[in-house]
Amino acid sequence: MALLIGAGSLLSGPAWSQDYVLGPRDVLNITVYDHKDLESKVRVSEDGKITYPLLGEISVSGLTVQGLERELTRRLADGYIIDPHVGVFVEEFRVVVYVTGEVKNPGSYPYEEGMTVIKAVSLAGGLTERAADGRISITRKGQGEKETALLVGMHDLVRPDDVLQVPEKRWVYVTGEVKKPGSYLYDDQMTILKAITLAGGLTDKAAPKRTEIIRKTDGKEATIRVKMEDSILPEDVIVVPESFF
Repeated sequence: MALLIGAGSLLSGPAWSQDYVLGPRDVLNITVYDHKDLESKVRVSEDGKITYPLLGEISVSGLTVQGLERELTRRLADGYIIDPHVGVFVEEFRVVVYVTGEVKNPGSYPYEEGMTVIKAVSLAGGLTERAADGRISITRKGQGEKETALLVGMHDLVRPDDVLQVPEKRWVYVTGEVKKPGSYLYDDQMTILKAITLAGGLTDKAAPKRTEIIRKTDGKEATIRVKMEDSILPEDVIVVPESFF
């Protein structure tokens, strides 16, 4: 599971890997072009440091791979080597991915290069019956340590330190004068009309213009008169009354 990134290198890893932040337990392969004696395989210590020939102890925790390359280049050029070309390879990642929510064994799992969402979910024991597999998201730290949330598919790639969140299915409930009263899986674009369609449509006795929803907000229930094109929220109860005639 080697990852190659280096200024002047002929090969490069995925674009995101240039921003990979080093930390304890990462195993690094460091090379300097035309200086075989400076090749070194090191593991980052728990306090975030490595020991490197000529330079001694160096703090690397928090540096990106390219940042470490620049730091080593600067130090080696300061009285040791003329115009050094340093390459840093991440041979073993210390990082994990985190899988939370509706999986059978939530927790942290070792990252593997090329890991997909479905692989991470499988490591976590697979989805529970309550999982909404179409709404899996990843919380990811990007440049500047800002977190972003991304909606992902099962075959999308994950990155080191990603947090996969598998939410629970959300439901709406349709009662009254519909052909198949019951609970139905909610989606973000759902309207009153779509929910009623899922429930088999209206009966001959329905009074659609008096349709209401019962919605709970902050523990309090409210009854709201709605139109067929109105949007609904998860856990809404749609009530289609009987006609007076």
